[in-house]
Amino acid sequence: MGAPIHTHQDSIEISAPPEVVYDLVTAMERYGEWSSENTGGYWRKGADGVPGTGKVGDMFVGVNQRAGREWKAPVEIVEREPGRSFAFVTGGLEYDIALWKYDVASTPAGTRLTESYELHNLSPQLVEGGDAAFEDRMDAMRTSIRATLEGMKASAEQAR
Repeated sequence: MGAPIHTHQDSIEISAPPEVVYDLVTAMERYGEWSSENTGGYWRKGADGVPGTGKVGDMFVGVNQRAGREWKAPVEIVEREPGRSFAFVTGGLEYDIALWKYDVASTPAGTRLTESYELHNLSPQLVEGGDAAFEDRMDAMRTSIRATLEGMKASAEQAR
């Protein structure tokens, strides 16, 4: 993966055990419940014709919507350490647009969930749109991370 052009990180404290939080983090088909952009998605089939399940190398297609525009973003799972971390790359390792990572840590009150973002390469839309498109994308990313963390917190605490 390339060196980051831009990074952002945010965390939230959750009153639920780490295993409950980790199960939500790896349930990518549920991200539409929490994100301000993602409306759902599906696992791509592998060479064997079987849809992925979230193992390293599996591909997921996220369906996103914002400002009246809808787009699909393929991602590749690049890290899965049960109970601790989960990460995927937008565009897969081939295009390496952005790394999204979740770290789950046990705390006395439950769990600290941290979501990190690293922009590695500009998408064609960001190149074409220039600085204004870049700033808009970064604002949307920060909003989406906060919404996702708060949504996962609500789901985890409700599930306890």
